[in-house]
Parts: sequence; structure tokens; C-alpha cells
Amino acid sequence: MKVEITTMADALRKTISPQNVNLSNKDPVIKAKKPDVEKKATNKETLIIELIREFDCTGNTHMLHPRLNRHTVQLLNRLKLASGIDMNKVIAFALHRLFDQHPEIKKFIKTSLENFEL
Repeated sequence: MKVEITTMADALRKTISPQNVNLSNKDPVIKAKKPDVEKKATNKETLIIELIREFDCTGNTHMLHPRLNRHTVQLLNRLKLASGIDMNKVIAFALHRLFDQHPEIKKFIKTSLENFEL
């Protein structure tokens, strides 16, 4: 029976050393992966769902009662069933993003109130 005695350093060197080393002067060519369209769409879908879940609206004390059409309410109810996200949170998130992405709305409100006279 042949028993091979190795030190820990030898064992570590074996695990670290590359198995198939190509010793040429050429740079290795790495083929780019084609992005999977379905995976990209799924990532985008899960990203927006995660952003809505992470949106903090616990400190909000004001309640709104928006009037929504039947189709939008059905869609929000289905979203709640699919993801567990309340429709109030979705609406608060959407309004917050609307004002963040369109600062001209805030500017319009500000200039309108400056020109407003009683």
C-alpha cells in the first residue's frame, strides 16, 4: 500500500495551481454572452417590485381616496395577490417617483402659488 505524505502547503499549492494553463503571448479571447431577453425582463420586473417593497411609507399620516377606474383597481388587486404589496403603497411609490422624475411639476406648483393672489 502506497501512502503519500504531503504537507498542508503542498496540498494548498495543488488546489491553487491552475490546471490548464495556456502559456502563449496572446491575450485570451473571451466570448461575450448574449443577454437572455426573458431573464433581462424578469430582472427588470423583480427590480421594480423590490423597489416598491423597500419604499417606506410608514411615517405618512395623510390619507387620500383616489378615484381609479375599474381596470386599474383590478390590476392593483392582482398585484397584491401576486406580490403581497398593498395598493396604497403602490400609489404612494408611484406619486413619489413621479415628483422625483419630473421636477418641473414642483416648479409649476411653486410659480403658480407665487402668482396667486387672494
